[in-house]
Amino acid sequence: MNGKYSIKDLENLTGIKAHTLRIWEQRYGLVEPHRTDTNIRLYSDDDLKKLLNVSVLVHAGHKISSVAYMDPSALHAAVQNAALQEAEYESQISSLKRAMLDFDETSFIAVLEQSFRQIGEGETFTGLVAGFIHTIGTLWQTDAISVAQEHFASNLIKQKLYAALDALVIPQPAPGEGYTLLYLPEEELHELGLLYLHYYLKSSGVPTLFLGQSVPLVYLKDVLTSVPIRQVVSVFTTCPSRDNLRSYISELRSLVPPKANIHVTGLQLNDALSGAEWPFGVHIHPHLGALKGLVV
Repeated sequence: MNGKYSIKDLENLTGIKAHTLRIWEQRYGLVEPHRTDTNIRLYSDDDLKKLLNVSVLVHAGHKISSVAYMDPSALHAAVQNAALQEAEYESQISSLKRAMLDFDETSFIAVLEQSFRQIGEGETFTGLVAGFIHTIGTLWQTDAISVAQEHFASNLIKQKLYAALDALVIPQPAPGEGYTLLYLPEEELHELGLLYLHYYLKSSGVPTLFLGQSVPLVYLKDVLTSVPIRQVVSVFTTCPSRDNLRSYISELRSLVPPKANIHVTGLQLNDALSGAEWPFGVHIHPHLGALKGLVV
């Protein structure tokens, strides 16, 4: 990224529409982008960080006419108050993005911990964390953040999820029922979304078997023939390749018991095979939020 962002990058990262940003530049001199020889706006890291702060405050109800003229220390103090004192996801997500871009672990954890205290662990994970997972997935897909930044944020969240999972009671299937099996395909290493679904299901009292990342289908078969399975859940972020989606899902369907449903979401499925007919019992979901309500 080289510290240079297009106005579209800023729109994706801050949530401020490009048209609005241009108006704020002209009216308040909020930022002063560099312009190329062809008059294309390019923004620096400092511009991005300032606009993330501005986004937090505007979402929290501050007027841009006052925010635009705050000095850096006042702006930072107002942002901390908005993100840490208000249980408001847009503000908190913006603060998490800022901490991610700065690799600022202290600030990142502070936002999560304050949310735990104010609205509870469950609501933090199902509201704030779920929203942030969706956000970084979009930003990673559009190259608005680096792989290092995505891994930094994901690993901090995973630490919290693992601790929360350890504290939950392990649900057991009722007689005649089965488990929800969660796994990622072979070579798929982006575990955060699946781990969040595991927490959501387990906290909802759903019996789960969590296999984690990079599970070849041949190993999946061992589980499917050993314990009763009610449904299978997976997230395709980078694997399988889009060219192999249909054959992979067909093979998965052949392994899973006929009465068990298969639920899949992930970036690999976005705009892929639009309108395609999937095997019976296979359900493709556009995002985690659409999936989670159907697997409880």
